[in-house]
Amino acid sequence: MAFYSDEIIQELKQQTNIADIIQQFVPLKRSGAGRFVCRCPFHNDHSPSMNVNPQMGIYKCFACGAGGDVFKFVMEHEKMDFKAAVEWVANATGFPLPELGSPVAPEIAEERTLVRELNDLAADWFVEQLPKSEKVLAYIGARHLSEETRRFFKVGYAPEGREGFLSYAAKHGFSPRQLVEAGLAVERENGGIADKFRDRLMFAIENLSGKVVAFGGRVLDKDKKPKYLNSPETALYKKGEILYGLSKAKSEIPKAGSVVLVEGYFDMISLYQAGVKNVVAVSGTALTEKHAEILSRYTKSAYLVFDGDEAGRKAALRTIEIVLPAGIVPKIVALSRPSGEKIDPDNFVNEHGSTAADDFRSELSKAEDWLNYLSHITPTDTIEERAKFVTHLKTILVNMRDRELQNQYLRLIAERYGTEANFIGIQAKEEKNRFHHESDMEMAAPIPEDEQVPWNALPPMELRFVNLIIASPSLWEPASVFFDLDFASSGVSLLASEILDELLSTALAEYSEHKEINLMRLHDSLSPIPAQVLESFGEETWQPDAAQKEFLESLAELEIRTAERFRDALKVKPITAETMSIRLELHQFASKTIRARLRSETDVSRDPTFFKDLLDYRTKLVEYSEKI
Repeated sequence: MAFYSDEIIQELKQQTNIADIIQQFVPLKRSGAGRFVCRCPFHNDHSPSMNVNPQMGIYKCFACGAGGDVFKFVMEHEKMDFKAAVEWVANATGFPLPELGSPVAPEIAEERTLVRELNDLAADWFVEQLPKSEKVLAYIGARHLSEETRRFFKVGYAPEGREGFLSYAAKHGFSPRQLVEAGLAVERENGGIADKFRDRLMFAIENLSGKVVAFGGRVLDKDKKPKYLNSPETALYKKGEILYGLSKAKSEIPKAGSVVLVEGYFDMISLYQAGVKNVVAVSGTALTEKHAEILSRYTKSAYLVFDGDEAGRKAALRTIEIVLPAGIVPKIVALSRPSGEKIDPDNFVNEHGSTAADDFRSELSKAEDWLNYLSHITPTDTIEERAKFVTHLKTILVNMRDRELQNQYLRLIAERYGTEANFIGIQAKEEKNRFHHESDMEMAAPIPEDEQVPWNALPPMELRFVNLIIASPSLWEPASVFFDLDFASSGVSLLASEILDELLSTALAEYSEHKEINLMRLHDSLSPIPAQVLESFGEETWQPDAAQKEFLESLAELEIRTAERFRDALKVKPITAETMSIRLELHQFASKTIRARLRSETDVSRDPTFFKDLLDYRTKLVEYSEKI
């Protein structure tokens, strides 16, 4: 029987907010950064026992054991098979599924692969071209963009020539026609084909998984038009579903408890470089309902930092109308110089220098509530104007998913403008797939004993160590260096727990392949018990300096414990001169070498040689393992 590809199912899952789906059946309450709780619909639950984690894309009831992803929830709740659940979720989220059995399906898959490969090739080429242009380097320098930042965001340069990338791609086996399909070249009026992007600063646009799906090109000469040129929609790129910078900011938004929405690429990058990392940009299109739905997975609060001109006001108004129904409460921020002149975030950061992040957060604290903002920019002097304004407000509120918040705003409007606290005469948007909230549910089967986490057997220090790495993007690279393939193939594990070892190894494999640790993808790739451990991780976060210090100290302690395990393993072997010698060496190695090195530093994170020493100790442990 024909079925949807794994790639399509994973893409649907990545784009679906599981909280929005579950909330169609049971009310959710926010519980911490980006998580929710509710009464479990799979047993007679009298208090909220079910946890919903949008970032992992899972739900879990700690009373009856029910749990899984969004498809599992719909299957269990609506008594559907997997295929029907996939189609239901796709319909609920507006995700276009391919027609099963369609003869063009292989062509679509081939096109997606082609576009992906060409985007990767183009991104690398644009980045390589930037340092070759003095003009671009001067421009970047004037915008105070560091080399580290521009490489992190894959900022590059498309040279002036008509066939620069065409020629480069041809050397790698791609035809001009394929570049047109990928949106990287255009057909000329005379019938020839030329590079689409020429003499432009290039911004790589990534999807949630961090894959380059499109580009935005900015002119360097103010007289050239258009100022921005964006990739057309392709098999990989739907501009109404991609927010610039979200692939970088998605782990920071729940920590901050809010998202900062800006208009331009430079606005986003400048704020991120300054230290305000919960920021994304709406570039190439107006904010869409899909954008708001995606953002609602990470936060329920947004700061709109748009230009102060008429276009900026219209963008703010439209954004308010989009994000409120998705459950995101917006506030409006107006940046200005001491003279009162309005400026954008990029200028703000460059003019405030080293204090930019703190100064910007100070401006956020002065943000205006969306309702006050609308009342200030909307004429309400006459009865007719007030009636029109109140109708507009109710039209926004009627589509809000958070019913209690909706009621509170409705009462506030009624008190402020002397209207009725109801939606009589206001038409709500038709909701997709309304289902009964109550149905006869069977008790979920208990988790088999062999699939239950043996919590007492998990060393607390190792549990925290794995949590620390997964929760700290700044540690992904050093952790992958330490736990590299050579060390993995040596047979030596610093973790006594095989469960935690599998979890850490899978997380680092995820980073090695995708250059990020995507919790949803990681959860899908784990066996049941490590997946349950991942679900149990709390919301603790570490500042980069604190994370680095704890990471290094924990590594040293784990090396000590590994040496001690090796020593203890020799105790059960026959006593010989050789085993006694190795036991003594291991004791001295653990206490006189590693522990002494650890104690010699008050702050290991400030010693550039400490990590190198840990790598040397790791090599020594491998040598000892071969001896015993």
